Amino acid sequence: FDGVTGLVRLSDGTIVVADGGSQEIRFFDSAGELKAVAGGPGEGPGEFTGLSGLGSVATGAVWAYDFSLRRITWLAGSGQVLNTVRLDSEPPMLNSVGALPDGTFILKQLWGATQVAEAQEGGLRRDPVAVVRFDDRGSLVDTLGLFPGRETFLREENGRGVMSTPPFARNAASVVRGERVVVGTQDAFELLEFNPAGTLTRAIRIPSWDGSLAPGDVEEYIQGRLETVAEERRPGLRAELEGMPVPSRKPAYGGLLADMSGNLWVSEWVLYPHLPESWTVFDPDGRWLGEVAVSGRCHPYAAGEDWVLGVEWDDLDVEYVVLYPLIKG
Repeated sequence: FDGVTGLVRLSDGTIVVADGGSQEIRFFDSAGELKAVAGGPGEGPGEFTGLSGLGSVATGAVWAYDFSLRRITWLAGSGQVLNTVRLDSEPPMLNSVGALPDGTFILKQLWGATQVAEAQEGGLRRDPVAVVRFDDRGSLVDTLGLFPGRETFLREENGRGVMSTPPFARNAASVVRGERVVVGTQDAFELLEFNPAGTLTRAIRIPSWDGSLAPGDVEEYIQGRLETVAEERRPGLRAELEGMPVPSRKPAYGGLLADMSGNLWVSEWVLYPHLPESWTVFDPDGRWLGEVAVSGRCHPYAAGEDWVLGVEWDDLDVEYVVLYPLIKG
């Protein structure tokens, strides 16, 4: 695999993989044997140019989202293309969140591109992003809400605006859980659950979460960022990061995942390219169930009653799809 962007496991054990490198959807049986391949690069029906999301619904149908084409492709568990839906052009820069049982689809803006393009001043910014609902024909139905989006730092360089990621940047996280949409902003350990009409139905919080930065955390963060660029770029990046404001706390969490039982998984925040090794799990009513420890090489995409499906990398950065047992205490 080369750049997996989504994984699901169907009720019959079929594992479906969205591969960004080949722009294909691959279907494997429970023994790992390849059953079918759908898609491939292109703009025709069932093809992809920006395969960026994958999910399934209770009927067993699979959806795949193309960021570049703003298109949702629906497939049967056998790999057959059932339908394609192209979304209206507004709002721009949408990432998939998931499908609701009523057939509508939830998406979130990637970042406030319009606001940044129109900015008159530099500095730290966190523009709002919309979480929106589209119908099964690709028309915008409603905006569930505007939420603080991706934190950026804007500066002028050679007469043009340059956008960078500041230390410990926050972002909006979201996931579909059954008939609800969960949204968090990473400011505090708080997750807000909305119904399809955008009405707040529940807030899940851990009030005792602190997240204060300890001595050495900022330098550790900078060192981590420096390791992601070529050596000749490191002095410039260090100077850039040291010139940005630093928050008093880390982001409260990382990504969100809804498992097949309706539980909500919330990962710890870690600096890219590291992977979280701890996930906090809440039941469908918002009660804390416990912590799940995950290998630091594995990124979970889906989970069931007794399994976790994810992507793992070896020492040579070769990518594998892996299925682990979920062992409960």
